[in-house]
Amino acid sequence: MEDNEKTENKFSKEALIKSRLFKDRRDLVLAVLEDGKEYTKTEAEELIGGYLNKEVR
Repeated sequence: MEDNEKTENKFSKEALIKSRLFKDRRDLVLAVLEDGKEYTKTEAEELIGGYLNKEVR
């Protein structure tokens, strides 16, 4: 691995729900992330952000 490559840890939906980072957005984590999958912090934030920015029908 090169020095400029950084790998982020992956976390389960359950771990992200319990984290302080997502404490104010737990309901969104429950709604957006899939059970049984693991996400990096960046992936989870992007999915939640995408959900919040979806156009309302």
